Amino acid sequence: MTYPPQWRSEQDPANAVQLIQEYPFAHLITSHTGLHATRIPFVIDNGDKHPTRISAHLNRQNPQVEGLDGAPVLVVFSGASTYVSPHWRTDLSRAGTIDYEEVRIRGKARVIDDIDRFCGFIDRLSSLLEPQYREAGEFPIWQTNMAPEGYIERLYPNITLFVIEIDELEMVSKLHQSFPEEDRRSIAEHLSRCKRDGARSIAEKIKSQLKS
Repeated sequence: MTYPPQWRSEQDPANAVQLIQEYPFAHLITSHTGLHATRIPFVIDNGDKHPTRISAHLNRQNPQVEGLDGAPVLVVFSGASTYVSPHWRTDLSRAGTIDYEEVRIRGKARVIDDIDRFCGFIDRLSSLLEPQYREAGEFPIWQTNMAPEGYIERLYPNITLFVIEIDELEMVSKLHQSFPEEDRRSIAEHLSRCKRDGARSIAEKIKSQLKS
């Protein structure tokens, strides 16, 4: 038996890249010094529209740093999610559930000791995140050259920059695809009325897959 079921597997890598860019704050899971997890932001590199590597940084005091170079890691990016009530389906015999999307990346970490590459990583991360909060005010995208003199040099010894070369990428998209269209349409309509951002986001994704 295959798990997750094939209908939950998203095959288009562009959709995985989009989720990672929209939800870059992910769980880094390691086991080389015991089982640890830290939630940190990542940036992704693409080669011919296929993800090739992701980059992030950790506080050097984090126990995951010791032995990180060459260690196998798992990174989980969580997209939108929402509860779905049985009341919203035409068939009331099945229980409530959670619809969601996520991307799982497995690979080996490689530590990078280069302050210029660290600055480049922070600049890319700022360029990814700051436009998502444009409504907060009109400001230029923060870059490391805007930092006070000597600030980056004082910060850098406390930071470990690393990249993960992607060995395996899996995107799970659970949007009630196995249910009749009538049920999916009803679910999307109910979720659209919710105040939660995740509920409305899932509603739009379900609607995009319905027949017009």
